[in-house]
Amino acid sequence: MNRIVGIVSIWFLLFFIAFALSCGDIGIKKRLPSQQGAIEKAEMKGEKDSIQGAYENYAFASLAITNGNYRDAEIYLKEALEHDKDSPYLLLKLSQVLVKNGRIEDALVLAQRLVDLAPGDLAARRLLAEIYSKLQEFDLAIAQCREILAQDPDNKEVRLQLSTLFIRLKKYNAALEELSILTEKEPDLMIAHYYKGKIHLELKGYDEAKGAFLRVLEINARFLPALFDLAALYTTIGNPDLAIETYQQILQLYPTDTSAWERLIALYYQKGQVKLAEKYMDEMKEALGPEDVKRKRLGLIYLRYGKLDESIAELSSIVSAWPDDQEARYYLGAALEENEDLAEAYRNFDLINPKGNYFINARIHMAYILEKQDKTDKAIDLLRETINQTSDNPPQLYLVLASLYEIKEEYQSAMDVLKEGIRYNEENTDLLYRLGIILGKLKRTEESIKQMEIVIKIDPRHADALNYIGYTYADENIHLDKALELIEKAVQYKPDSGYIIDSLGWVYFRKGLYDKALTELKKAVELTPDDPAIAEHLGDVYLKKGDYKEALKAYEKAISLKNAEKERLERKLKDVMEHLEGYAP
Repeated sequence: MNRIVGIVSIWFLLFFIAFALSCGDIGIKKRLPSQQGAIEKAEMKGEKDSIQGAYENYAFASLAITNGNYRDAEIYLKEALEHDKDSPYLLLKLSQVLVKNGRIEDALVLAQRLVDLAPGDLAARRLLAEIYSKLQEFDLAIAQCREILAQDPDNKEVRLQLSTLFIRLKKYNAALEELSILTEKEPDLMIAHYYKGKIHLELKGYDEAKGAFLRVLEINARFLPALFDLAALYTTIGNPDLAIETYQQILQLYPTDTSAWERLIALYYQKGQVKLAEKYMDEMKEALGPEDVKRKRLGLIYLRYGKLDESIAELSSIVSAWPDDQEARYYLGAALEENEDLAEAYRNFDLINPKGNYFINARIHMAYILEKQDKTDKAIDLLRETINQTSDNPPQLYLVLASLYEIKEEYQSAMDVLKEGIRYNEENTDLLYRLGIILGKLKRTEESIKQMEIVIKIDPRHADALNYIGYTYADENIHLDKALELIEKAVQYKPDSGYIIDSLGWVYFRKGLYDKALTELKKAVELTPDDPAIAEHLGDVYLKKGDYKEALKAYEKAISLKNAEKERLERKLKDVMEHLEGYAP
């Protein structure tokens, strides 16, 4: 069969070339009208072979384009231009082919030459506008569109192109003006109404956006982007019921659209209607069918909402049918790990392709699993091997490896790893911040503060670095005004952090503002109830205020928590008891 197709293609090509050569004058007039005078002179001079050469190569180029072989088409068109150097048609075709081949700069040179040769050729100007757009020279692209519309004001494709250029430049009013011209001339031009809706949505003009999307759906009730945008709009303006109704409408039209199922289920969870969310999970499962690869999305939804058994079942079926599906295998490993089936989770992570997008994260999960199994040294070896065998390692890899050394209290090794990561990621604030923390653990306080200052210079809103310096000053009872200034900034950026609120309370305590300290530390305990240091600070304030019963409660809570400094807390408890009636010696 393939041989027959090949023979037919060859005979077609031979016929095409023979026809072009035998009807040269007709073809030239039809395809290259602007060159007719030159052709007649060429024929008079006996140069018809040159024109025939152009046609022959153009014929081969046309066949290559038909077959999607743009590399060969480029070669043939260049050869054709050697025979007919100033042919606008050949210049246009070659420019288009160069764009297809990603040779944008070369295409630009030819397109500019083409417009110079034929200023009135609107197709040439449109191509030039497209090339400028690809090069992100949007103002130049707009100028070409304006030139076209000056000659052809009813060209809706170009006016749409112009509106999208304005959108990319965030010149929304100019874009709306062009779109309004389009909808006035053609009231049912759906795409123009849709673009209007997108612009109004961006400008937070929700009523106008809603009107535009509803107009789109009047024209075409099945237009999926408008349905999704309308549902998202309802969610944004706080009307989940209408959003749910819209997603249900999508699913009536497109029963296997996993994005609609996913968002619908999420909305029910947000409303606290868990049973309805689970009902729609079951309906999604029925709609997709057992052999549908889209069931992977269902597996991920189950995982997101903690339905681990269901997630494992769905994702296991996917990797059984499609063993090379890296996403499904990675999330299967994650579900198994969450379900405490560590051996099977490790096995699936270990099967992730080293060249795939999920490899690094899979190796990090494998290291966590080994650490959970008290195999920290093996986890370290695994991540070190990963760093050595891959290039362009993400900062997270160095952070996790450093944390493993921290667990072993091998702080110098942790620092070395972080410094290695910083060499490849010089302004990564996560790596720089962690290095500052380790310097602090080594009691190298001045160096740790300098490190945090580097972080703040890169990111002035880095709340944890601001808090670190402020708390360090407060803890050492120095530079208290500066400490308060830094911590107040940190609170602005992370107002719900119990640790930062604790720092604020502690600096008030150091400044002798005990009522303010008490207010903030009570808030910190509510936000982070399991931190012994915060509970201890609260006890210190109560003790200073002479409220010994509350101090006793706070210290007892602190000493009961994990990682509490028991020896120091026991001394404080003894001190409080001595102040309470009945405990004095």
